[in-house]
Amino acid sequence: MAGVCLFGSLPAKASARLQAWEFDTGQNRLVFSTESGVEPQVSWLSNPQRLVIDLPGILTEESLGDQFVGGAVAAVRVTQADAQTTRMVLELNPNYSLDPKQVKVWGLTSQQWVVQLPGSTPVAADGGLTMPDFSKAARPRPLAAAGADPLPPLISRNQINNVAVRATATVLRGVQTTAEGFFIPTAGATPQVRVYRTRDANQARQIVIDLLDAAIAPGLTPEALPQGRYGIHHWSISQFATAPPAIRLTLTLDGFSPDWQITPLASGGIWVTPIGVAPSQIATPPTTVVLPVLNPVVTPPPIAQSPPPTATVPAPAIASTPAPRPAQGQVLVMLDPGHGGVDPGAVGIGGLQEKGVVLAVAQHTAAVLRAQGIAVQMTRQSDQTVDLQPRADMATAARATVFVSIHANAVNMQRPEVNGLETYYYSETGQVLAAALQRQVLSTMAMNDRGVRQARFLVLRRTAMPAALIEIGFVTGATDAPKLRDPRWQAQMGQAIAQGILNYLRSQP
Repeated sequence: MAGVCLFGSLPAKASARLQAWEFDTGQNRLVFSTESGVEPQVSWLSNPQRLVIDLPGILTEESLGDQFVGGAVAAVRVTQADAQTTRMVLELNPNYSLDPKQVKVWGLTSQQWVVQLPGSTPVAADGGLTMPDFSKAARPRPLAAAGADPLPPLISRNQINNVAVRATATVLRGVQTTAEGFFIPTAGATPQVRVYRTRDANQARQIVIDLLDAAIAPGLTPEALPQGRYGIHHWSISQFATAPPAIRLTLTLDGFSPDWQITPLASGGIWVTPIGVAPSQIATPPTTVVLPVLNPVVTPPPIAQSPPPTATVPAPAIASTPAPRPAQGQVLVMLDPGHGGVDPGAVGIGGLQEKGVVLAVAQHTAAVLRAQGIAVQMTRQSDQTVDLQPRADMATAARATVFVSIHANAVNMQRPEVNGLETYYYSETGQVLAAALQRQVLSTMAMNDRGVRQARFLVLRRTAMPAALIEIGFVTGATDAPKLRDPRWQAQMGQAIAQGILNYLRSQP
């Protein structure tokens, strides 16, 4: 048995796993992905013809075993060659002639590899030449569903096909667009995932994600799914009443879409991230966001009139009913954008830094307040380092009416499901201010309510005036992080905080 080694042998390093593989007969190529980086060792064996791909340091799952393909490759078999090596064997049709020197292997990343077979020439039984039929793309292994096509029909928009199933270990709750790609939140057990790459009848590329022992959350609608984002034209989610029940997500890709990596999380949920490109670099249709108009106040308190100071940031549109304009210095709001300079604050998804987000939001808040005749000072005007005690000292020295510190929250990066708004206080007067901020922001912004809480933050304890610290979202949250990064959302949040401060001031004697 002759063998030709196409790549040098590498020692096994770790025990990562083979995540997924698919042979596309339309492209005559094998694509596979692993949990960690690997350099495949590829060999050619004759009598019978086989292409062997060894993956040093990689283990395999039993579920990723043999599959009959048809065409140039009769079958693909996946085994454990030894304790540290996964072996993938492509068994070629004996009627096909293949030059092993024309086999190409390359890595899309260190974890995703392509083995490209050349256009092989089949030999007919009578010795004549026949042409291979590559007109049909490889289909994922079907899920048996009584009376139903295991693959969803061709669609142009998002679609959800649901049927009643028994209780399952995992519940799929939707699909969320993030700055990193897409996050699929799940509840219950860690998702059991199988991934396939295929094409529909129009040869559009598709990624199929099967979730075993899983069910679709009640109330999930097609409108809740992303449409035309990051090169994914539409999503289809189908429930199958198999034993155990299963879900199939089908992502139909636009022509400019990259390939995607599917990463289940032990803490729940699945990341769907593009390979080799940032989501922001993928062509997307333009979207329009209309900033909300602040609610007018019906009964403002009697405050002396005075022309407002010059705004340093253009003010967003305000409701037609103007608030009274105080004399300069009579009412002063001290805004405290957290962190800055050498202190980035919390760092989240995609390197999102708290210090930049909160400064932008504070500047919008200041612009709105100044447009309403309220004097504003800020503990920092730019990306500068300011310690905690000097922030409290500035408010005391300025004899500020209120002190509002603006921050962004964070938890472990493996907890992207944690999202929402929190506001903190220390004193009783601070509690009233914190409640006004929390109430107004939640009435304006679509956010999870994590409550108003008491805390011993230094800037709250060492300020004499009513003081509150608002956490405007989680830089580690799959829902919050892309919003915190969006300048339009930052402007909306700045408006909402300003309106909360105004509501508080107007409620005080």
